[in-house]
Amino acid sequence: YFLSLLITKILAGLPMVILRGGALSRMFLLRTCFNRKKLTQRELDEVYRKEPLYFGWEYPTQMLVIMIAFAYAYISPVILPVAAAYFLGALIVYKKQVLYVYTATYEGGGRLFPVACDKTLVGLIISQLTFIGYSLIRKGQRQPLFLFPLPFITTHMIYYFREHYATPSTKLSLERAIELDHVVHLKTADRDADESDASRVGKEKLAQRFKEEYYRQPVLTLEAGRPMPYRREKGVDELTATALKTLQASVSRFQIMTDEAKQGVQSGSSSPRKNRGRRRLDV
Repeated sequence: YFLSLLITKILAGLPMVILRGGALSRMFLLRTCFNRKKLTQRELDEVYRKEPLYFGWEYPTQMLVIMIAFAYAYISPVILPVAAAYFLGALIVYKKQVLYVYTATYEGGGRLFPVACDKTLVGLIISQLTFIGYSLIRKGQRQPLFLFPLPFITTHMIYYFREHYATPSTKLSLERAIELDHVVHLKTADRDADESDASRVGKEKLAQRFKEEYYRQPVLTLEAGRPMPYRREKGVDELTATALKTLQASVSRFQIMTDEAKQGVQSGSSSPRKNRGRRRLDV
């Protein structure tokens, strides 16, 4: 059954990822049921909207294949080349999708990778315990003795990876931060600038282009909605220009709350509880 499942995922699952059924169905629905001329620019943008990578769906899919390969490798070794073929195809498919299709809506900072490694090793431990039990059922005498240390070695490796790689990766040393800043300054500076003066020139250029939104989540830096023209390539029509002019003269509720939060933090006149709420709004 699981061998058939992996073959189905190779021949049907991965092609469905490339096919992008959601985007294809939206395009088919647009061309068959709607008149393109009667749709607004915002409705067209919704059809051609960017697609995020759903980690909660994709990660468990890959973990399922790993668990199947670990669990049945010693019972039916033929499943190993099939699982390897799946991951080869997944590498090609998801690499293309991540580079050219999916758009990040938030930054996770690589926090999912240590979790995925831990779960993979836990699956390996379960597979090793199952192998030991299978050997005992088959009346093996020496095999369980040689296999007994494996779960403990794998458990030790989980803590070793967590201590030497996962935990240090969440922090950046001051020396490394200074080195990275220096390299960025050199890359940003003019090519004609002297090497001794390149760091200062690059630092000034970065300071001019720096914005407060750089370290905020992309979903928190989206601008307020604005009316769009009938077609973007035709430019702003008279009605849209009038609406934009009216909106620019007014201040949105979000902007008012943000300005009040900034003034409250700068003056420090509000109560600590209110200041905490305002700071969270401004972050």
